Amino acid sequence: MTDAQSPKIINMMQFARKAGKLVAGIDACMRGLHRKHIHLIVVASDSSDRTVKRVKAEAGEYSAKLPVISLGNQIEMSAALGLPKTGVFGISDKNIAAKIMDLWQA
Repeated sequence: MTDAQSPKIINMMQFARKAGKLVAGIDACMRGLHRKHIHLIVVASDSSDRTVKRVKAEAGEYSAKLPVISLGNQIEMSAALGLPKTGVFGISDKNIAAKIMDLWQA
């Protein structure tokens, strides 16, 4: 991923938030993951190792195909999304998750 894709991914996450398809916070993401509502997890790059390990372990346990990507830092991402400081975000819409993955892999 290039630096040019990062604002596009944030933009897609803002779109998901406005559509009610963004889940913020590790506990909310894990609940959504257990209910099979989450299609992509975005973790801030400055999240703790423990948080990253927990997310990856839970994601692998519930779905072998669930992508977990790392992007930006907690303060910038939370500010861009208009949320309190958090480092874990889940996308609950398949199409938005697919578009973010396309941008991530570009």
